[in-house]
Amino acid sequence: MKKLMIIILFLSLSTLAFSSYKDVVKMKLSDGCSMQDIVELKDNFNNIMKKNGYDYNAEIWMPTFYPEETAGHFYWIGTAPDLADFGPEFTRYFNEVSKGSSPEAKLENDFNKCRTEVSRSGFQAQWYFK
Repeated sequence: MKKLMIIILFLSLSTLAFSSYKDVVKMKLSDGCSMQDIVELKDNFNNIMKKNGYDYNAEIWMPTFYPEETAGHFYWIGTAPDLADFGPEFTRYFNEVSKGSSPEAKLENDFNKCRTEVSRSGFQAQWYFK
């Protein structure tokens, strides 16, 4: 029983600090596509990622206040457990895309019809709970 309590305490303490990798991609919406189309593609992407065992999940961020020249832009915010996990999964995903008949390939084809990538940045994020 004492060992079980020590394990529970250790697991509880390990949640006090959390780090992750954020994949931030600024994109421009293509003519003929709506933000609803992008959100549906993101949902399909997350379902494929989960089904195929990837540790990456995405959100769409739409600016509320922005300079006029960035109208029509949105942000893809992907989260991986850490940078070391992101790299191999990024490679794995695009290896699947290159096969041409995979769900990842179909999804990327659909994405390419609705958005243009403007810039991409990676961030390591940490939160500490006190």
